[in-house]
Amino acid sequence: MNIPTIRRWACVPLLGCLALMSCEKEIDTYYTEVGGQIPTFLTNALGVNTKYASGEVVTFELQYAQQTSPLRDVRIYQRVEPATDSTLVQTIPYKAAFSKRKNADTLVVAYTVPAGVNKANVRVAAIVTAENGQTKQRAFNFRLAEPTPTIKVNTVTNVTAPAGATPVPGDVVRYNVLLNEGGINSATALTSTGTLYKDLDSLVTYVKVGSAAERRAQRAVRLPAGTAAQTGAQTAVNVDVTIPAGSNGQLVQYRFEAKSRYQNTTPPAAPTIRTATATAAAITPGTATGLATATNVTLTYTGTTGGDLAAYDLTAFAAVPAAGAATSKDVSISSIASNTVQLKALNTTKFAATTAAVYNAATLNSIRQVYQTTAAASQLTTLDNVAVGSVYVARLRNADQYAIFTVTGINRTSATDVTVTLAVKSL
Repeated sequence: MNIPTIRRWACVPLLGCLALMSCEKEIDTYYTEVGGQIPTFLTNALGVNTKYASGEVVTFELQYAQQTSPLRDVRIYQRVEPATDSTLVQTIPYKAAFSKRKNADTLVVAYTVPAGVNKANVRVAAIVTAENGQTKQRAFNFRLAEPTPTIKVNTVTNVTAPAGATPVPGDVVRYNVLLNEGGINSATALTSTGTLYKDLDSLVTYVKVGSAAERRAQRAVRLPAGTAAQTGAQTAVNVDVTIPAGSNGQLVQYRFEAKSRYQNTTPPAAPTIRTATATAAAITPGTATGLATATNVTLTYTGTTGGDLAAYDLTAFAAVPAAGAATSKDVSISSIASNTVQLKALNTTKFAATTAAVYNAATLNSIRQVYQTTAAASQLTTLDNVAVGSVYVARLRNADQYAIFTVTGINRTSATDVTVTLAVKSL
């Protein structure tokens, strides 16, 4: 009777073991991998520009991990507005190219920008496909831009001579040049107003004098000047040129060339250059107007107020008494304090400091050029610490009338008396 009882209890551990074995088998089945893993994109160097021109070659890099299922190919699709469907433009079979530095398989794609209307949005998609049919996609967008700039000469101004005056060698002529008329730098829609242009790169100025060959008048100037971001928008640029020496009596003609970069070869190959040119109307410089022989002028400061010989009229070449009209006092001794001499215009005459070389070769045109090209802040009514040898151009009474003088002597005869002598050249 005891033997069956023992057998019955002995079966309990055995049943428990079978139950545990059944549970373990269910866990293994639940975690079994049933297919290859999907391909994984890592960091990608996709196109970052917001605009390209048709025909340009854009390169971008894909970086990916292969995972469990081998990769089959990379397909490049594009959609060009206003189309709504994408088209296949490249199929690149997979080829391992592992980069130790990037710790990834890499693929550099050279993509040629398609034709399309200006400002059209282009979407480029790269799709990686594994052997198991699974895919991953990366995409970027840009708009189509006009690659060739436009240029025209707006206005021409002689900044060193009055309107209507005959230009002469040494005059500074300002050409206002308009680039990419009606152009915009970016667009948000196909219907945005204006033409979307590639960024302007530089502007070069050429000159041709008489029968001589054309030559570069100015080196290529970055557009815009300085470090501001480059743009394809409409831009007006002032180009100041100096009429060449010895060109009087000959035709002088300036030409302006705007440049934009066009990447029609696979980087890192250098881009080609798209250019536009505008030629200004020719000018015929005249001969500079000479000045009369220098006239000696003496200013005498006496007493505490200066007296009747301290001021001078440079248009009439005559001393102006103390009681005379201030409007006639183009130059005067205004102070002799602290053992220095100060000259001052008591009317609207202003002075610009220059050199002995300019004085020696002075013509009406050359001294006008010196004055007009002097910064406004340096066109002065008061001259401090005047010394022998100092040279100044005077624009008389804010008119197109100029004189140049050098200080030839300063003689202090007493604590309150000073004599200053000038050699003055004018018409």
